[in-house]
Amino acid sequence: MWQIWKGRNALIFNEENYEPSEIVNKALFDYHEYEDNLLTNHFTLCITDCPNDKNIVLVQDGIILFANASLHKERKMSSIGVTAMDSCGKLLQAFGVLFQFVGKVITAEALAIRESLEKAMENGWMRVQFLSDAKNVVDMILKRSIVSWEIETTCKDIWKLMGFLIM
Repeated sequence: MWQIWKGRNALIFNEENYEPSEIVNKALFDYHEYEDNLLTNHFTLCITDCPNDKNIVLVQDGIILFANASLHKERKMSSIGVTAMDSCGKLLQAFGVLFQFVGKVITAEALAIRESLEKAMENGWMRVQFLSDAKNVVDMILKRSIVSWEIETTCKDIWKLMGFLIM
């Protein structure tokens, strides 16, 4: 679903048209990457006692935060969106905001992740897991790659916030 949404946004905002097979291939790649990371890098627990049989693979009693950003070059605007779910899949909070154009997606994505962690702190959610479609930004935050000078200050803010949370 995520790749379909991204394909739609690419068409509307950037007039880029992707073939359905490209979207499916991107979705399969994302799934396999997620599956590989899930099985090799993280301890997970499937919660089975949630109402409505909504089972989310997540650390029990944790919060999952989804962060995303977009740029609209013609309108000179940036936007971020953050949603939070509990371990049973219940939506706890959704937040979106338009703000000044930041020029690059990497910057907007880092700001979205920082905002998601700030929301966690505001709500007292100490046990969190965050998700983002910006793999390059996530790799920099997790120190798997060299941090770009463009988001170095934002990464420092994120690292500080991560120190207060159980991730």
